[in-house]
Amino acid sequence: MSTGQHFERPTKISAEQAASVRSALELVISSDAFAGSKQCRDFLRLVVERALAGEVDSLSEHMIGVELFGRPADYDTSNDMVVRVRAAEVRKRLAQYYREAISAPVHIELSPGSYVPEFHWSSLTRVEDKALTTAPPGALAPPWRRKSALMIVALLGITILALIVWFEFRPIEQSRNAVRLTLGLPEGVTLHRNWHPFEHIALSPDGQTLAFAATDASGQSYLWIRLLGSSEAQRIDQTEGALLPFWSPDSQFIGFWAGGKLKKVRPSGGATEAIYTVPEIAQGAWGVDGTILFARAVNSPILRVAPGGGTATTVTSLLPGQVSHMWVQFLPDGKHFIYLARTSLTSGDPGARIYAQSLDGGDPVPLLASQSRAIAVTDYLLFAQEQTLFAQRMDWKALRKIGAPSLLARNVAASPAYLGTSEFTASQNGVLVYGTAKGSSFDQFNWYSRDGTVIGSLEPVVDYQQFTLSPNGKHLALNSFHQHATGSLWLIDVATNTTTPLTTDSHAQSDPVWSPDSRYVAFNLLPNGGSDPPFLVEKIEIGSEKPQKVYGDNERHWVEDWSRDGRFLLTHDTKTFSIIPLTGDSKPKALYSSSFIKDEFHLSPDGQLIAYGENRTGRWEVFLASFPSFHYIKQVSLAGGAQPRWRGDGRELFFIDLEGKMMSATVEHGSPPQIGVPRELFDTGLVPDPTINQYAVTPDGLKFLVLEPRKGFLENYSVVLNWTATVD
Repeated sequence: MSTGQHFERPTKISAEQAASVRSALELVISSDAFAGSKQCRDFLRLVVERALAGEVDSLSEHMIGVELFGRPADYDTSNDMVVRVRAAEVRKRLAQYYREAISAPVHIELSPGSYVPEFHWSSLTRVEDKALTTAPPGALAPPWRRKSALMIVALLGITILALIVWFEFRPIEQSRNAVRLTLGLPEGVTLHRNWHPFEHIALSPDGQTLAFAATDASGQSYLWIRLLGSSEAQRIDQTEGALLPFWSPDSQFIGFWAGGKLKKVRPSGGATEAIYTVPEIAQGAWGVDGTILFARAVNSPILRVAPGGGTATTVTSLLPGQVSHMWVQFLPDGKHFIYLARTSLTSGDPGARIYAQSLDGGDPVPLLASQSRAIAVTDYLLFAQEQTLFAQRMDWKALRKIGAPSLLARNVAASPAYLGTSEFTASQNGVLVYGTAKGSSFDQFNWYSRDGTVIGSLEPVVDYQQFTLSPNGKHLALNSFHQHATGSLWLIDVATNTTTPLTTDSHAQSDPVWSPDSRYVAFNLLPNGGSDPPFLVEKIEIGSEKPQKVYGDNERHWVEDWSRDGRFLLTHDTKTFSIIPLTGDSKPKALYSSSFIKDEFHLSPDGQLIAYGENRTGRWEVFLASFPSFHYIKQVSLAGGAQPRWRGDGRELFFIDLEGKMMSATVEHGSPPQIGVPRELFDTGLVPDPTINQYAVTPDGLKFLVLEPRKGFLENYSVVLNWTATVD
């Protein structure tokens, strides 16, 4: 944002000025603008340090390519644009940072066409002024002001450096200010959200470390940790597929679910150890005596695993009308626990409650009504209501509330989707971390022409993710979490933007696929929420609301496409591709299998070729194969790609590259087919997900409907130290 200040560029940099530049550099690279891009941070640090050292003559494209990106000494910069592309990204992020900065005594600039940074000082600020100041204790707002406004204003003025200093030199009385925090993820790695607006973060009991699941460009999730005294997150190896982390009471281990098991690993890494086999996704809690509690998504009570192992036993029972017990957590005494119970999986479940219960049995004790999970700490229960975070003082021995709840923060990231997630977490020693969200959490549809011009839009009325456009272009079938934690299917009339449920079936549904005549939608029906079999494939005629079963067994068959002649569906289980006939014997017929993860199979209009995505090397690429033999397989994308789609005549194939660019490759059918070099059409602005549908293209290949990221939706993380001082 503009500050109205005038900036001057000195002719010679003094030692004091160099120090102020380095302070400014740390503020910049630890900001939200540079979050998620380690390469951009390293790029800016390299050029700034070289300039401060007087080595500006060495700042060439070739040198940066060799030193920063590991290119060989004889690499040709005319054929490798990595430095130019990353420099352009650094310039964009610098511009974003200075637009949002409250004050910036020093501006760092990287002019187009140059790799030599420029430093500009505000004429209103002396160089010897400290780059970061904190208010003295007497300047803090009085308690009644802090209770109502809390940390929001403080968040704008304090940077992550203050947090690092605190963890290095921790005072006896902790700060009461909120500090803005970035997760410090490398470029291409994003917080794993499982298609939902918010996901689970877990703070260690000692308040030192955040644990969370994050997904890399290959679509693989891992466990990551972020020391609050550091500026970058670290991946924990051997945790592929990790979800839903939880901590041991001594902060020495992180529990998580992956690969059909609850596991544990040390934050420092090393071999993982299995705790208990749980085939479906499970969320866990760790007691002081080593007892493990875990909850599954739907239609399941909470189960207990004794410290010595053995068979899990139930510790809760679903009361009449309840469909889920989730988000289990031990109380500070280690003998009781809390959980969120739901009576429906809608966003406005009137029966959703936080309950407490003893490990030794007994009836559950209702604590409060809540649509999302809560956190129990010493003397308090933290919970969110309509994206406002509250602290309810508790007498945990009596399991009763004391007084009225106190407001902690507004615009907290919380969602009724996925059984009530919320992005806040707290330690037992007074550290609170929460995510704030502003703006609509709904993604938006925009129509684009081939040159990237926006030519229309659709405004959402429910939250949705995966979608498909009917062949006649009149309807969208889409997956939403408005009604069900695992997803339900809706229809949008493109002309009127009218949204209606595809079916009245209350069970989870996913992966809609249109019939060639636009009369039917095939989809996956998941009676047990996707966690337990059976896994069904059904179809429904538009307007009937009564599905017809196509096939079902105990194996997953994700529906991807419907053959142009209407005879079969294309399905897969991430490793094996099959077809399911729609007449006669409907048993799946496997046509192609490999050890690599694959997705998004789409058959050419003439039925002779099939396009799909596959991850063979740690990076998703688009492939073309002969159908049904798969004897001929050819890679189409050159440097990563996902979500292939055909033009109506089969002579052009579209896909998104890993930078979110819409790509086009011509296809001349023959033996073998001739595939043109992919060329860019326009930048979608998407972060590509190789496993879901983020765009659709009309049969003539002239219009693209793109499910764009949430406009104006901002999410930041804040840390509050000794937060209880704000409510005591």
